[in-house]
Amino acid sequence: MPMIDWAMPKAFWLLPIWLMAMLLIAWGLKQKRRLLTFWLSGEDVPIWWRRARQQTVFWGSAMLLLTVAFARPRYFAGKVTVPVQGADIVVCLDVSHSMLCEDIKPSRLEFAQTLIANLLNNSLPGDRVGFVVFGGSGFPLCPLTHDRGIVQTYLSLLEPSVMAYNPTTYIAEGLNSSLKLLRRQKQREQRGGVIVLLSDGEDQDSDWQRAAATCAKAGVPVFVFPVGTHRGAPVPEVTEQGATHGYKRDVNGNIVISKLRLETLQTIARKTGGKVYLPVDGRKEVRTLLDDLSAYRQRVWTKQVAQWRELFPLLVALSVLLLVAETWVSRRLGGRLS
Repeated sequence: MPMIDWAMPKAFWLLPIWLMAMLLIAWGLKQKRRLLTFWLSGEDVPIWWRRARQQTVFWGSAMLLLTVAFARPRYFAGKVTVPVQGADIVVCLDVSHSMLCEDIKPSRLEFAQTLIANLLNNSLPGDRVGFVVFGGSGFPLCPLTHDRGIVQTYLSLLEPSVMAYNPTTYIAEGLNSSLKLLRRQKQREQRGGVIVLLSDGEDQDSDWQRAAATCAKAGVPVFVFPVGTHRGAPVPEVTEQGATHGYKRDVNGNIVISKLRLETLQTIARKTGGKVYLPVDGRKEVRTLLDDLSAYRQRVWTKQVAQWRELFPLLVALSVLLLVAETWVSRRLGGRLS
């Protein structure tokens, strides 16, 4: 990186104008000197010529310094570490059948939707939000965007009819899809990225540990909102039309009970450097998450920014002094020739 830089180099286009002005002034002074030989004595002409040249040097130097000042010269004073202004937040929502359980009223899914809505309403304007859903597979519903309304629209479309074909829970699919969405955007712009996972943690033998390790290696923390209770609740049976009809039963005919698997979610958060928030009212925990993201932004999501010191104030001050000197020389010349 150069030690001297010019913030507005186009100002140097004024230099030819300055040069032409100086040539015209020099030509005019010579013409005036020739005419003054008829009006002044032989002793006064050399005095006038010497002072006129001094005035020209002072004035021309002042104008040259002002021209250079317009180009805003500055020198490199080192680099400083500052937090990034915006972050990318991918909301990763479990939409398997177990999210229709009603151990959290009105249901796990609707409670998770309320949490996400609070997050959208309170996140910083500079942050981008993306939306990924997963069950037996994971896929992005909405790319990273500043438009919270678009994410809210996709969020409101989630209902049992959409979940009819997602009976299982593969957390690894959700994490991998979320990480892929972040990586796609990171190639274009350097920003911090985080995954917000909402799930009951009932994983059906996906390789979530490897997915968590991949997130950790990429420097993407996973912040988790467990949705469900240890007591659990029966899993509703969802028809192809999205209607709930009775409850799921195992091979022995017993009703399937879905319970919160907090250990799985805690391991994911710990491996990736994230945190687990046990939701109560859906608002306090979101505020805590946003506070933690702010602290994380200050500590981790940083970038090196060059620090420059401006030199144009010094050049302006010197040009003012030269103009004062030119005025002083002009008054002395006038007093001497009067």
